Amino acid sequence: MAQYHDLSDLKKLSRDLKAQAKAAEEAKKKALAESRKLNEAGDAFRAAMKELGVSPKDVTRGRVVKPVLKPQPVARQHEAEKQEVLEASLSDECDPVVFLESEDGLMFRRPDVPPEIPRRLYRGEWTVQAHIDLHGLFVDEAREAVAKFLRNAQIRGDRCLRIVHGKGYNSEGGHSVLKEMVRRWLKQRSEVMAFVQAPPHDGDAGAVIVLLDQKRRFTP
Repeated sequence: MAQYHDLSDLKKLSRDLKAQAKAAEEAKKKALAESRKLNEAGDAFRAAMKELGVSPKDVTRGRVVKPVLKPQPVARQHEAEKQEVLEASLSDECDPVVFLESEDGLMFRRPDVPPEIPRRLYRGEWTVQAHIDLHGLFVDEAREAVAKFLRNAQIRGDRCLRIVHGKGYNSEGGHSVLKEMVRRWLKQRSEVMAFVQAPPHDGDAGAVIVLLDQKRRFTP
């Protein structure tokens, strides 16, 4: 055992003992903190597994068995006309390679349609026989309305139509979402030969004039 011969040695001993006690206390606190973190992590993991519907038995060897979720029931449509419209509903996606379109996006024609047709359509060589106004409709509502409008136009034998989608002045960012959507939908309809932005007296940038192919007339 070390011997202490004077007061300075005793003071050094006191400092050493205090330092050792402090180090032991800090080590104890650190161990408790690590234990608390592990417990909290375990609780969080078990809570997450419970929310996912996974029981402890499903977690084996570090691998979580994904629970099988039952599909939600889908409501059936009982109205025949509404069902037909939904079947003819239009997708928001469109492959631009399939279609010919002007660079400014103001006109469109099928590959087999003569290039002068959109210009003639813009000049008003075909009389507008029916029109629809999509103001106030959400995208899904507008999609269904356009599908039904085109179907009824085919039944009547109409060839030239006007679809008013608005200029988007009251929309967020001043951009008309329906303007872009309507053009995408029309490109996917085989009976649509061409369409152009409406001339100023027919709605200008807030509407589109559509020319249908009479050979593809729909018969109920």
